[in-house]
Amino acid sequence: MVRGLFIQSIFILSMAVPVLAQVYLPKNAYMHLVGRIDSDQEITMNLVKVKDSLYADLVFTEKQCNFSVLAGNVLEDGTFTLRYPFCDTGMVFKGHFVTRQSISGTYESFDSVVSHPFVLVESYPEGSIPLVIHSQDSTRMLVEKPESPRVEISLCLIIPDESSNPILTDSLRTRMIASFSGNTGLQKDPEKVIKSVQRTFITNYFSDNESLYETMPDAGSLNWILLKFMHILYNDNNLLTYYLLDYTYTGGAHGMETNNFTVVNIKTGEALTLDDLFKPGYETQLTSLLTSKLKLMAKTGPEEKLSDHGFFVDDISPNSNFYITASGIGFFYNHYEIAPYASGQTDILLTFHDLLPILRNPGPVSKFLKRR
Repeated sequence: MVRGLFIQSIFILSMAVPVLAQVYLPKNAYMHLVGRIDSDQEITMNLVKVKDSLYADLVFTEKQCNFSVLAGNVLEDGTFTLRYPFCDTGMVFKGHFVTRQSISGTYESFDSVVSHPFVLVESYPEGSIPLVIHSQDSTRMLVEKPESPRVEISLCLIIPDESSNPILTDSLRTRMIASFSGNTGLQKDPEKVIKSVQRTFITNYFSDNESLYETMPDAGSLNWILLKFMHILYNDNNLLTYYLLDYTYTGGAHGMETNNFTVVNIKTGEALTLDDLFKPGYETQLTSLLTSKLKLMAKTGPEEKLSDHGFFVDDISPNSNFYITASGIGFFYNHYEIAPYASGQTDILLTFHDLLPILRNPGPVSKFLKRR
């Protein structure tokens, strides 16, 4: 209740204060933003700024729905637009930075052309942690010619800021760096890790393509791309859900994107497993819930087989690529895991109400169960 009153008061005050001056924004920043749309719909946005680019993961706190990913740009005067990447339809946030720690503007949903006011304020309630950004963009030409094939790399690593608990901070930093690099080695310097990832990809690029260029200099497959962006999906109630969006193009018909999730107990720095969340013997019931939810999403009959609708399997078993938000527990299946590439990735969210019979209580998500 106190949290709700805080957000509502910020909304009223912020809407009443005009923008008086341009706001200084840091080059790179992570912001855990909470607020409301139309003063009644609570949302949480984990916003990342890298130079003049923005990307964000949005959760409607009081709705039991999947998270949304938004991307856009911010101008020098602090105005910005966030929308679905590579899409001209869907939800759009247009606004400006009122201060370094707050944004406001208008929101348009999928099914309406009506604009709704929103205000979001940076906040780190108990059970959340501040985070910092490390990023690097680079382009290398294969040969010294204007139209040369090239390799393009964009990297963004997010790790905990310094805190009063250096042991916990170090544990989280080590885990997040390992998720980013794919290497559980001893390297803990984020800048060195980023340079190592960049150097390895560039070395492989030249090794694979220098000789090919001599025989087919105009081939489009000689252009390579690597995008690695760490996203923060949930940062509250002593839980941190983050994921690494990894897109690689090394020739061929299309690139490959994966999204790999990790849920960490902020108190201990340890990653959660399904066994931590669910009672023993949960597998059969969880498979049934996932299968039924996917059939509902795919608009198939309950007795129909998923394999008759383009999926590789008829029963959806839980995987370790799961996330937690205030809406529930989601299971994310990357390309080719349960369906062909053309079907896209599959995100199945099960609400805490759905999962109640098999969740451990007490357990890591007990706080959410009390709200139901």
